Amino acid sequence: MLQIKEAILTKNPCYTAEKKIEVKGLMLHSVGCPIPAAATFLEPWNKETFERACVHAFIDAYDGVVYQTLPWNHRGWHCGKGVKGCGNNTHIGIEMCEPECLTYTSDFTFECSNPELAREMAARTYDSAVLLFAMLCREYNLDPMEDGVILSHLEGYNRGIATHHKDPEHFWTQLGLEYTMDTFRADVNEIVQEP
Repeated sequence: MLQIKEAILTKNPCYTAEKKIEVKGLMLHSVGCPIPAAATFLEPWNKETFERACVHAFIDAYDGVVYQTLPWNHRGWHCGKGVKGCGNNTHIGIEMCEPECLTYTSDFTFECSNPELAREMAARTYDSAVLLFAMLCREYNLDPMEDGVILSHLEGYNRGIATHHKDPEHFWTQLGLEYTMDTFRADVNEIVQEP
């Protein structure tokens, strides 16, 4: 069951800019650091001086709860600008939190001290993300299987509408999980197609 807690970052300059978007897609991220609790991001990001980023939601790795941090149709700062444009202008950005048992050794490579726990947490955030993306696809009349509607940050980069990140695929692959963006889109679509 999807649980959403509203935690709008009303002091973040992204929110106070009050820019709206026509939602054309959804972008999936993972945070790229060993912080499993979504609430950990709320206070530091909810400051007038935090001008680095602002996403629409974080998914907690402990319980799968979604913390909504921007209105869905608000222009976020989640993927940066690519060579062909900026996914912030079209896509809602959702971050999945990552387990504390990871130690990043470079930007996209990590060691894991407890693979079983990490896989359990990854499954929890994946499942919540599927439910959330299905809800948003229904709300904005989006076809999850249509090209470009559901993207990862990596796919956004490959399309030229995001900065060079490898999430969340790097996270799933290094944990030995069989998740891919294709399985993710298919799982979202299965729920969207339910009566």
